Order: sequence, then C-alpha cells, then structure tokens
Amino acid sequence: MTSSLVITAHRAGPMLDRCLDSAARLDPQPQEIIVAIDGADEAVKQAADAHCFRLAACPLSPGVSATRNAGARATNSTMIVFADSDVSLPRDFMARAAQSFEENPVADAVIGSYDDEPAAPGIVSRYRNLLHHHTHQHGAREAQTFWAGCGAVRREAFMAVGGFDESYRLPSVEDIELGYRLRRAGYRIRLVPDWQVKHLKKWRLRDLVLTDVFRRAIPWTKLLRREGRLDNDLNLDHGARLSALLVGLAVPAFIAGFFWSAGFLVAALLLAAATMINWPFYRFLAGKGGWAFAVASMPLHWLYFLGAASGFALGYLGSPRKAQGPQ
Repeated sequence: MTSSLVITAHRAGPMLDRCLDSAARLDPQPQEIIVAIDGADEAVKQAADAHCFRLAACPLSPGVSATRNAGARATNSTMIVFADSDVSLPRDFMARAAQSFEENPVADAVIGSYDDEPAAPGIVSRYRNLLHHHTHQHGAREAQTFWAGCGAVRREAFMAVGGFDESYRLPSVEDIELGYRLRRAGYRIRLVPDWQVKHLKKWRLRDLVLTDVFRRAIPWTKLLRREGRLDNDLNLDHGARLSALLVGLAVPAFIAGFFWSAGFLVAALLLAAATMINWPFYRFLAGKGGWAFAVASMPLHWLYFLGAASGFALGYLGSPRKAQGPQ
C-alpha cells in the first residue's frame, strides 16, 4: 500500500512550522507530502517549499473541505493520510498508519487520537486537548465518524463517496459528515487510539465556547437530524448526553434560587450528579496535572456540556431530517 500525506494549511505561523518540520522528519517518509493551502498566504507556500513539499494551492480560499479535496486529488497513492497544520507528527506516524490498516484489514479508513501531552500551557488549553484525547481513548473501536486531524482513508473509498462536503468552509463537522457517508456506503472505519499526534493549539475561553457551540454542537445536531441517527459513541455517548441534560437543568435551577430557596440546592445536586458521571475523566486529569488542575477544569467541563445542550436545542429547531450527499 502506497501512502500520501495531506496537510491542510490556512496561514503561516509557529504551529505550521512545527508541523512541517515534524513531517520532514518522518521515517519512513510517505510517497509524497502535499500541503493544501486554503488561501493565498505566500508565507505558507514558502514554508512548504523550504521542505520541498508539493503544493495544492487554492488561492480563492474555498474553505477547509474544498482545500482538503484538492490535496487528496493531487495524490497518487492508494492511502491518503490527513493531518491538520496545528499538530506535530511523531517520527513513526506513517508507519503507524500503515500498521493500523495491516492490523485491521477490513477497515477502509482509520482515525487516531491526540496524545496526552498537549503542547500549549494553561488550564483551558490543557483541559480541552486532554478532553479530546480521553474521548478518543474510550471510543468504540468500530468508529462511526472520520477525523481529519489524524486520519487515513483508502483512496478508492474516499473518491467513491465524493470526498469532503465542500459546503463546509470553516473547520466544523465536515470530517464527521464524511464518516457518516463512508459508513452509509458500506465502508468501515476503525479507531486506533495509540496512533497519535500532538496538538499544538492554544485555546482561549472565548474560542472554546464559540467553537463548541457554533462549529460543533449546532452543525453536528443538524447533521444528526439530516441523517436520522444518534450514536452512543465519543461525544454522543449516554454519559455525555445525560451530563449535558443535568448541567442544562442546573442553570434554570440556579436562577430559580434567587426566588426559591431550594433552587441553589437543586443546582448543586445536578452538578454533583454530572461530576460523578464524569469522575473517570477528572481522575485522568488529576493524573496528568494534579487535583488542583482537575478541580479547576470542572467548571470548563460544565461549560462544555452547557454549550452542547444549547447547541443541540438551537440546531434541532428547524433542522430537516433529510439524507443528502455532499454539495
């Protein structure tokens, strides 16, 4: 099986430099490394040229999905490996991708995970990146979705379903949507938790909230309505859904506390229940950064569930239940 690596980039910066540097050190090297550029940032082109990587230029900024498709179309290999420009790749990244297919011969696509040592410091960044790691470490191995941050797909399957839906211009749920179409077409996706990359992104609280609500919860809910499905896996497992409900109910209970003496107690009990459901995750955080870090992350996790509940409500209203392919 031959392999090509497609890295999608929008603008130059330290994260892109670290990503491309790590790609240049891969052993073994893929047959080709293609940097797909969403926009006309000359600095991205220069960074790619410095490593003699091939370019798939999209100067009119068609968006992340169209740019990934352009990178995929430029490949000549039987396996297309996708990576975001805000990750650092371990030296054996391509070897692990090939090994994942060898160990799962019936798989048409495989996805990996962030590692448990995110690069960005700070509570918000460490919490958010470790949440993603923990979620993928405990996901079902027979996956229902794809992930373009660390994912590989057989070229034949990717082209058969039409690639990424190019109506998604901003990074959102475009890879999840691709995974649903792959599964609907009869292809199989395998989660390989020990195939990992290091996330470099620094999260700010504002970015976290906006991303979780407007780029994840709302479009994912619309996608679920369109597909007529609700999987018990990853961010959608029963525990996550119940936690979102509990935290969502805690807000009106807390507000009611200003007029009803028992309201604050009810809110506290609801948050306590959500905390118990997610105790394995908090214990994991404590193992990575101590209990002070774990306790400080709890309100961020509640905010995450509140964003999920709000996004679900907003996305559900007026969302059609109609299956359709990429536009």
